[in-house]
Amino acid sequence: MSEKTLEKYLKELRKSYNYSQEFVASQLNITRQTYSHYETGRISPPLNSLYHLAKLYNVPLDNFLDFTINNHAEDTKPNPYGSAIDPKKNCPDDDLNEFLQHISAPENSKKFKSLKRQEKLCLYYYQLLDERDKEDILAFMKIKCHNRRAEKRKMP
Repeated sequence: MSEKTLEKYLKELRKSYNYSQEFVASQLNITRQTYSHYETGRISPPLNSLYHLAKLYNVPLDNFLDFTINNHAEDTKPNPYGSAIDPKKNCPDDDLNEFLQHISAPENSKKFKSLKRQEKLCLYYYQLLDERDKEDILAFMKIKCHNRRAEKRKMP
């Protein structure tokens, strides 16, 4: 039995709603061809597209993020640390050692000193990402902040 992939999940959702690729693409503000590449796995959707897909299909964003994390974890490409990152763990042992070395280095200690552990981890991993991933993370964070502010405004 094969595991479900993001591509299959996207296609199943679209068909269950009887949406065309053209319609979904228009909701994401992308071309039909680009959306088609999402369903074939040729292109991985950026975070903002995953967010809009979650809203379109009324499913939790985590559904899409789990597929994305699992795809990266199963990647055969070595990561910068030489060991696989377990998405179920907060920080694998090899990563933790490198992280601790990084934040205690004299040139980094000042910028990490006043941060909480979770903030330190975010900053550390962010610095290791390529530019496109950094843009995706920032876009995701902006969307989350915007939505939180909107929720707070709606509360009496």
